[in-house]
Amino acid sequence: MSKVRDAVEEARSDAQALHKKILGTTAKDHAAIRASARSVATEASELARAIRGLLENQQADAKQHLKDAASSLDAAATDAQYLANASGADVKARNLAALGRVRSATQELSQAVAAKRASLIRA
Repeated sequence: MSKVRDAVEEARSDAQALHKKILGTTAKDHAAIRASARSVATEASELARAIRGLLENQQADAKQHLKDAASSLDAAATDAQYLANASGADVKARNLAALGRVRSATQELSQAVAAKRASLIRA
């Protein structure tokens, strides 16, 4: 049985991949974390923009979750941009902040998927 994934589910999958990418850098040295931060910032910004593009065709409850996810990803991108130029203890703090924000975005996207599925069941 094949499952057709819609754009919201794809966005959630992308956010999960971004979370894994950030999580994978937490054990590395500061130089590796800073180098990865540049691509994380770009990916988070692009994903936030893609999520905003999905807003028009969603129900109200899913729409709010998507807005919250996009805001979290924008904040994660900002953290990652600062992380790219951070030094010392600030590297770990910014990395953990970006990780937390992407985790929050992933949770919001999961709630948007659930809301969308619930609206299909009610219909």
